[in-house]
Amino acid sequence: MLQEKSIKIIILLLSILLIYQGCKKGGEVKDEFELKREQREKEWNVSGQEIMAKSEEGERVSAEVSFEKKGEEEISRERPRKLRIGVLGPETGELSDYGLKTMRGVQLAADEINASGGINGQPLEIFHYDTESGIAGTLKAAEEIILDDIAAVIGSPTGETTFSASKKFNDHQIIFMSAGTRRRLGDTGPYMFRNTLSDVDAANELIDYCINKLGMKNFAIVSSLNNDYSITITALLKRSVLNKGYNIVEDIFLWSDTTANISKDDTSIESQIEKIKTKNPDAVIYTGDYLEGLNLAKEMRRKGIKVPLIGGEDLATEDFLKVGRDDVLGTIVYSGFYADSQLPYVKNFVDSYRKKNGEYPDRIAALSYDALNMVAEAFRRAQSMRPTHLRDSLKKIKDFKGVTGVTSFNDSREVKKNAFILKAEKKDGRLKFVLQGGEV
Repeated sequence: MLQEKSIKIIILLLSILLIYQGCKKGGEVKDEFELKREQREKEWNVSGQEIMAKSEEGERVSAEVSFEKKGEEEISRERPRKLRIGVLGPETGELSDYGLKTMRGVQLAADEINASGGINGQPLEIFHYDTESGIAGTLKAAEEIILDDIAAVIGSPTGETTFSASKKFNDHQIIFMSAGTRRRLGDTGPYMFRNTLSDVDAANELIDYCINKLGMKNFAIVSSLNNDYSITITALLKRSVLNKGYNIVEDIFLWSDTTANISKDDTSIESQIEKIKTKNPDAVIYTGDYLEGLNLAKEMRRKGIKVPLIGGEDLATEDFLKVGRDDVLGTIVYSGFYADSQLPYVKNFVDSYRKKNGEYPDRIAALSYDALNMVAEAFRRAQSMRPTHLRDSLKKIKDFKGVTGVTSFNDSREVKKNAFILKAEKKDGRLKFVLQGGEV
């Protein structure tokens, strides 16, 4: 009996040893973040476009299952909706800033529409619903939206708003348009729309500008592993550089100092910047948030690295410029909104928003303003106020001149628009982002 127990213990120990050895590669265990990043790069490699095509085709198939193929006789049995728009987002709680900016953008657009005669002579009603920054609050609000006979909902770019009630809205044929979520709505249903600049397109446009306009060839990449979105954007930018035949001379990571089994050097910006300095890149691509970006830019300048920082719209903030000062001079970013545009309708939006709310509009407010205006335009053009007619009219929006750019919807209810390419420059005695390209 004792011998049998000893054999079982030995087998167990050998199994544990084999599992441990199988998890090792070159003596190191891959971290969860590294695996995520590798997956993003794999997805957005040369086959990236094929993956996107398959995804979009899948969405079309899913969408056609229940609602897309209705004939006019079926549509005629749908109950016409009232001219009511719901605004769904967190007005209280930790995410309230997103919800309040969404509400302000929508309300400004509604006020202008009604002051100009409404929609086909009828006033547009706005109802707002507080998610309280949580899923429970979102589901409660969704029930109220259904009871209030809302025709379409403009949603804040927060997770609970975007995904918690999607099934309810689809089941009741209520249009939902997210004003700014960075996550594709995928096949969550044929009544789901997203008014957000595509990161795929924006990454390509940014790299095109750096290569074709500035002559850059060699790039270093810094990924923030505190931020899953950073991992995604890194993969997109890296793919764009490599697919155009240019070089990634250094690829480094910024780890949180609370991450287990990571050396001090790996959590130190100073140590990581030393690796970049020896490679002499033409630019440093950084994809994390602006606070970490400030530390990175400061250390680059301290080490004598004078090349520009390149990044996404998380860097396109006034705080980034105000705190970073000369350290961030020359930073090049893409953005979904440019508040200093000289286009008359953009200037009018910025001035009206500032007068009404006492602050400049940001990307979320601008996307919400455009979202309401596109829904209103779709309602004007719709054959009737029946849900299928409203949805089909919105899908047909093409070349809509919004404050966030000229916008069209594709078959997957995602928008096609150009990114704004901005550069941090000193102008009129202060540091500001100046338009380099993208505006039509």
